Amino acid sequence: MIITRETDYATRILRSLTDMQLKNIREISDDQLIPRQFAYKISKKMEKAGYIEIVRGAQGGCRLIRDLHDITLMDLITVMDRENMVSSCLESGYFCPYRKRQYDGCSVHNSLCQIQHKLTEYFSTFTLYDMMFNHADSFEMK
Repeated sequence: MIITRETDYATRILRSLTDMQLKNIREISDDQLIPRQFAYKISKKMEKAGYIEIVRGAQGGCRLIRDLHDITLMDLITVMDRENMVSSCLESGYFCPYRKRQYDGCSVHNSLCQIQHKLTEYFSTFTLYDMMFNHADSFEMK
């Protein structure tokens, strides 16, 4: 599982909104160094997830409506990427001719499943609040 550029941009958008003020996409994009076309698309996904509110109109913008203590990194990854797996062989609907031929399974696939599970568990321990306001050295890999 790799944190995609989209998830990175989503984190930056949320970081820009931590003051709970209404900000337009131009402000957010300029402040967080995000291309505007991505900021619009990502903002819509976060609105649909209930993380932000988008106010339309001349005086509109975006506002954080969810407590960052309640959103984990894994939550955000899921909202942004839906099926962001460590390998394409773990994605639903992926056909692997090697696995089909091996009746006893594929040890690489099984290992990747374990890695995916551990990463999902680990990323679920980080709240966005902790990521944004605590030092990185407080997060130890277990």
